[in-house]
Amino acid sequence: MEKFYSVGETAKMFGIAPSALRYYESEGLLEPVPKNEGGRRVYGSKEIRRIRFIITLRDAGISVEGIRQYVDLFYAGAETIGERKQILVDHLDRLKQEAERLNELISQLEEMINTYEDTFIKREMDSRTADPFYGTKPVK
Repeated sequence: MEKFYSVGETAKMFGIAPSALRYYESEGLLEPVPKNEGGRRVYGSKEIRRIRFIITLRDAGISVEGIRQYVDLFYAGAETIGERKQILVDHLDRLKQEAERLNELISQLEEMINTYEDTFIKREMDSRTADPFYGTKPVK
């Protein structure tokens, strides 16, 4: 028997606010979510898979409009497989370019930190060693 989760349980599972789930549904990213006898939304495995997919795209930097475009193509049928794949390929290319840029920044910062450690700290330590009163306050 399939397990169903409440809005709160599902939101907690993904580390998002319950309002985000309702927003995804209102924006058409999720099909209308089934409700229990009390009228509360319940999320089964199908909805969980879709939410995981939406969050992956969102975390990858795809806008709500871009996700909606993908979902619309999905509902349009198998003839859109190529278009859907291209959306993902294009975004992957952008992410790879961004990763390269971030890796360059990381290298530059590491170099700056190494320079700091190798040069400035050594210089300060040499100054302290050369002047035994370096950094002491005058007596009043």
